[in-house]
Amino acid sequence: MFNCFYRTAFSRTHAMERNKESKVEKLARINQHNLASEKWKPPQPRPQENVQRRPPPPQARAPQRRIRYTKAFAEIRHYQKIVELLIPRRPFARVVKEELQMYCAGLRIQALALEALQEAAEAYLISMLEDSNLCAIHAKRVIIQPKDIQLARRIRGDHS
Repeated sequence: MFNCFYRTAFSRTHAMERNKESKVEKLARINQHNLASEKWKPPQPRPQENVQRRPPPPQARAPQRRIRYTKAFAEIRHYQKIVELLIPRRPFARVVKEELQMYCAGLRIQALALEALQEAAEAYLISMLEDSNLCAIHAKRVIIQPKDIQLARRIRGDHS
């Protein structure tokens, strides 16, 4: 019984290998026939003329297209994500204290009041810059100019 199984398995694999070889041989024969029927000739060199040939240009890379304002857009996305204050605390506190001293000497300010002032100042500045940016875009520009800020203040009705 084992001998019978071995013979059938061996004969199947042997027949498959013969088929593979015959397919390869068949393709080789077909290719030879096609080449012979087309009367293939090796390419012959062209006659040289008295024309100077230029050397081929060096393969240079195409210059990469730089997208404009990518750094600015990255900064905008960064600052839109963060929630902390943009103006440093100490310099802002110094400016506020200087202004307080102009009106009344010896006044002190609480840290919470200073933080509220800073929040309000930054909110005002950001909204003003957003409006002036819209004015610049309306004028078909990308860069904010002083006239944009003046126009935004005039439209808002700020008289300070």
